[in-house]
This record gives sequence, structure tokens and C-alpha cells, in this order.
Amino acid sequence: MNENKEGVMLFQQQISEDLFKQKYCLHEQDVGWADVAHGVAQEIAMAEKRKNRKKWEDIFYKEISSGRFIPGGRILANARVDSPMKNYSNCFTIGIEDDMEDIYNALKEDALISKVGGGVGFNISKLRPEGSALSIGGIASGPISFLEIFNQSAKTIMTGGFRRSAHIAVLNVDHPDIEKFITYKQGDKSNRLTQFNISVGVTEDFMNAVTLDKTWDLVFNGKVYKTVSAKYLFDLITENSYTHNEPGIYFIDEANRYNNGKHAFNMNQINPCGEITMGPYSLCDLGAINLTRFVKNPFVLDSMFDWAGFRRAVSIGVRFLDNVLDRTKYPLQKIKDMSMQWRRIGLGITGLGDMFAMMGMKYGDPRSIALSLELSGVLKTCSYTASANLAKEKGKLPAWDKQILDTPFVSNLPKDCFAIVKKYGLRNIGLNTIAPTGTTALTIGNNCSSGIEPIFALEYTRNIRTDGDDVRIEKVEDYAWWNFNILNDKKLVDPEWTKYFVTTKDINGKNAISIQAAWQRNIDHSISKTHNLAPGTTLEEYQELLRSAHTRGLKGFTSFNPEGSMKGILEYNDKLQVPHGNNAEKRLKEMPCDIYFATVKKEKFLVLVGMNKDDSPYEIFVTTMQGRSFNIDKNVKGAIDKVRKGHYNLIINDNIVIEDISREFDSTLGTLSRFISMSIRHNVPLQFIVEQLHKGNGFASFEKVVGRILKKYIPTQEKVMSSDKCPVCGSDLMYVEGCKKCASLCGWEACS
Repeated sequence: MNENKEGVMLFQQQISEDLFKQKYCLHEQDVGWADVAHGVAQEIAMAEKRKNRKKWEDIFYKEISSGRFIPGGRILANARVDSPMKNYSNCFTIGIEDDMEDIYNALKEDALISKVGGGVGFNISKLRPEGSALSIGGIASGPISFLEIFNQSAKTIMTGGFRRSAHIAVLNVDHPDIEKFITYKQGDKSNRLTQFNISVGVTEDFMNAVTLDKTWDLVFNGKVYKTVSAKYLFDLITENSYTHNEPGIYFIDEANRYNNGKHAFNMNQINPCGEITMGPYSLCDLGAINLTRFVKNPFVLDSMFDWAGFRRAVSIGVRFLDNVLDRTKYPLQKIKDMSMQWRRIGLGITGLGDMFAMMGMKYGDPRSIALSLELSGVLKTCSYTASANLAKEKGKLPAWDKQILDTPFVSNLPKDCFAIVKKYGLRNIGLNTIAPTGTTALTIGNNCSSGIEPIFALEYTRNIRTDGDDVRIEKVEDYAWWNFNILNDKKLVDPEWTKYFVTTKDINGKNAISIQAAWQRNIDHSISKTHNLAPGTTLEEYQELLRSAHTRGLKGFTSFNPEGSMKGILEYNDKLQVPHGNNAEKRLKEMPCDIYFATVKKEKFLVLVGMNKDDSPYEIFVTTMQGRSFNIDKNVKGAIDKVRKGHYNLIINDNIVIEDISREFDSTLGTLSRFISMSIRHNVPLQFIVEQLHKGNGFASFEKVVGRILKKYIPTQEKVMSSDKCPVCGSDLMYVEGCKKCASLCGWEACS
């Protein structure tokens, strides 16, 4: 629904394009999406034999540029033939032994990984507990004290030059310092380990002890330091997770049960987002299939899923990610050795929640669970078949051992798939995961639902990090909701279809776990999913969800309580939830508009004010004239024609003077203009809007221009309330014309 005639994905929302350029257009040749897709395809195809490179470059480009296959963020940002930053992996794991020299060597390794833009995960359970004796005399400070050192290092190093490194630390549930670890982070109020997520490594024995209300030993190197009630420890974990959203839960035994390399290493590590369980010195080589791109005839009863296209995308994705391993540079030799031996990749999906809505299913209902099982089964079978075919063509993973065929996951592959794996072996020890595709879903996915998550909200505000810790707020619309409204405006769909647009707040927690369990059954790695708790969820209900996650075979459980102590990146805005209408007057398709040219401090602006039937403002569009030239005479009237949602044309004398105003106008000012327009439409008094604009200083010229123009439309009896004065002569600026005595001095030029 959003592609050009060559099949290249097009951006629908300005925030998607702006954030894409900020995050991924980092090279001289990167002008737009097609350039990035081409650069990535060309670089990753270099892993093929010379005679096959052009063929695979074209195949990769077509699959990527269409938005069907979305490589991981570091691949999109860095993978170019001449890129100075050749790290193509998002996350890594390292090992930490109970030795001072090894700890500080791990700190160095962590810093080197952070430097190239990678997140780091590690298990600290091998570090001796606080207060225990050291061989050289004295007592140990404990694993948490070392985490603070790692945390300070992560705060200092800007990964890849522009962001701080994500970290996760795991401590096993039987470690003597587990109580302190569980309670150490207290959400936003504690300000501890700010660069870390923390998780408890939970075992089957512990969960059984909780169920049977047994005691639980806290042990290190065979010595019991303390014995506690398992139920007490479970309550401590869940109370902190419920209130402060940490620690997360990592079910270690479940992860190792389906470890294809269990004869050689344990899955005692997880990456910072929790989607890949792996051993020390491993990496995340990530990509996702965008499910929304495979829905045919969305929002109608005969919608279908393109199974053939999905299978093809999976096979291409496996080959692409396998090639990435040969083209990336590794921050540590240990990681390179591990990766080359085992060739671990992580192909997953995104857009699941939107796909359900497009096909007329509610997230978590029986049909959606059945489809999840079918999709995950096809993903698994196609991935393992593709890996076996690559093993035939390029060779098995160097660490191949026939014991892999006897592992629970591989031995339970469908019969035909297992036969080809048995014949040729595998190119990759692990193949599938579901990662949180936040930024790539927002940009290339046009804000499709992220990963396995449901639709967060139909419309919401998003906190966007800019420089350092600065944050700006943006309004975003869900991809499926955006496209449904376009078709609904054209009366091509049934308005009642809105019942399928369930969001995070609407979904029963156990239904969400059922979706995750359906996918986990066929995923050899793990799944990153945040279970957003419905407002009013009790601690007892939360504990029941965690028990359900365990019994249903999940490898991890992470939650977010909106009523807890930590503020989220995404925030609900009920005023923006408009599936059942709103209180704004319906917009005219073609709306008369007043046109203004204005100059403040030598900065020139073009302002369009859309007028309602009662001659009151309805919307406003503003852009700077810098670098722009519009063929518009002064003192003319025009009209703003709504072509479709988000697409408006300026019409003068029946001619299109500006096509697609939102694209032609300055994007930052466009966001500000949309919020002002929304306020006007929802009957916020113009006087109040003008006064707020005059208080600001972040966009001084914009605020003066818009404030003075909107003041023109304030009823006369209200204008006297204004205290805005000319900064030069002190005269009241009662009207948009401004102070005509000193226009040339104060920088304001009359425009009407």
C-alpha cells in the first residue's frame, strides 16, 4: 500500500522518514531509502563468489527495498562497501570469571564492544558474593559493585559515536547476593545501573520449590551461605518486577533444553533485549520479515496471506544474515572465533499485531493463535531448509557434530526438513528469534507494530532521544490504522472493522502469553516481548502471569507496569485515541485558506491557514523559505485540498501550486504546526494558544510568526488581553501587521 511503481517502499509519516535519515543515512551516498537498501545489498552480496555477486545483490535489494525483509539496525546503518564502521551486529555477550584480572579484562572487552555500537550481555553468577574471603586476604565486594564499574564505563562511552550502550546482567537465583540484586534497581527513583537491564536466572528446581513451598539454598562453590523460603524469594522477585519493572526472568533450563549446541556450551547468557539466548562471546546477527507486506486485500473478509512470498523472503533472509557473518568486523577475536565456528543468526518477524488487524483477527483470539503456530512453523521449516541448502553449497558450520541431530529442537523438525538437515548438515547452529524492532518498525515499517508485540496504540506520543539525554515528543499513528483510515475515507472498507484494532491496553495478559508461546514452540532462540500490564492489574494476577509464562514454555518474561515507578518511552494519549470519532468538526475536503509571507529577524516564512465554514481557523501549515521557492503572489487566496490522510495540496486559481504540502514543508515545523492545528480543531481558545506561543523561546521565530498571525483571528474583545509588545519601541502589537513604526528595526515586516 506504500510503494512506488518499482516496488520500493515509501514513507507515509514524516517522523518515519526523519528518524530513518537520522539513524541510517550516515554515508555520503545515502540520500534516501533506496540508496541505503542498495548500499546494504551491495555490501552483503560481496560475501558471494564473484560470479554470483550481482545476482544476489539484485535479489537482496529487491527484498530489502520493498520493506519485506528488514535487516537489523547496525546493518542498515553501517553495511556499505566503503563504510568506516564495519560492525553489523546489535548485541554481543562476554564471559566474566571470578578473577580480578579477568574482570578488568572483561571491562576492556565491554568497552571495545560499546565503542563499535554494540550492546553487551553477561552472567555475573561466577563472581563470589559480597563479604566472602579473598585468597590474598580481605573480603570480596560482590558482583553488584563490579556492575557499577561497568555501568560507569557504559555511561562514558558513546557507542558508534552517538548513543550509549545497552547492557543486561543475569544473576542466577541461587547466588548468595540474589536478594540485593533483586532489590538494587528501583525504577526511576533509584538512579542505579542506569545503563543496565537486570534479569534473574531462574531454574526448574526453583520453580518447583516455589510450587511446593520448600526452602531454597543460596550457594557459591558448593558452600551454602543462606537458606530462605523459595516462596519468599519468588515474592521478592515479583514484587520488584511488578512495581519497578525489573528484574526480568530468564528461564535457564528451558533455554538449554532447546540448545542445538548443548554438547559444547550452555546457554547461560542473554543479549540486552532478551531475544537471543547464547553462550559467552556470541553475537546477534538480526533481521526481520515484515508480515504486513504479505497481506493481500487487507481489511476485507477475503484478505489472504502470501505464503509463497513469505517462504521466499525467509530463504533470502537466511542467506543474507549468513553472509553478514563473513562481511562484518568483530570487536574481539574471541567473538570472531565463536561466530565463525557456530555461525549463529537470528531471523525473525515484525508487524504481527498489524497483520492480525489487517486480516480481521484480534490479537490473542483463537484464530490469531492458530495463525501464529502456522507462521512460526513455516518460519522454522524454511529457515532450517535454507541453512541445510547453504551447508550443501558453502559447507557446514565448522563446529558441526552429529550430536546436533539428536537435540530436541532439531530432532523434532518436520520429516522432510529433518531429512535434508541430516543429509547436508546445517550452516548455522541457531536460526530464528523475534527481536524488538522498535526503530526499524517505526521507520522502514512505517510504524508497524514492533516484533511480536500487539499494536501499542492507534495514535500516541513517542519520546525521541536527540543529542545526549535530550528528548523531544512526537505524535505517531499505527501503520495499519493509518491505512485503514485511507480506505475508510474512500468507503472501500467496512467501518465496523475497527473492532479488530485491539491495542496493548485491551489485551488479556494470558492471551498475550498464548501468542508468545505459539511462536516460541518453533523458535530455537528466544523472543523479546514486553508484557504491558493492563491498568489495575494486581500483584497476584501478575504472579499468575509469570507462572503461566513458565508452564507454557517461554524462555523469558519481561513486563512493564504503567502504574509502576518507571516512565516508558511510549506513552498512551487517550485524547489521540480516535477509533470511535472525536469532538473535532469534520474537515472539508477542499478548505479555503489565507496565505501569508512573513519575516522575523531576516528569517522568511510561508504560512497557510485553512479556514472553516464559519471563517474561523481550522488548521495551519508553516515552513521556512530557506532553500525553498514557491511561485505564489502576495495577497492571494487559496484552498487546501485533502487528497488522502496526510497528503494535502495547495490550490490557487484551480491550479496545484504545492503538491503534498507535508513533504514540501519543513518537517520539524510541520510537527509543531500539527499540534497547533489539533488544538485549534478541538476548540482550544486562540487567545490561549497565542499566549503559550509567546512564552516559548525554543523556536522563537516560528512562535512569533504563528502567534501574530493567529492573533488576527481572535475576536476583537479578546485582543486587548494581549501583553505582546514591540521589543524596540514598546508599542502594543495588537494585530498581525505588527508595529509599523519600527518594522525595519524590530525585524517584523507587515504581510497583510
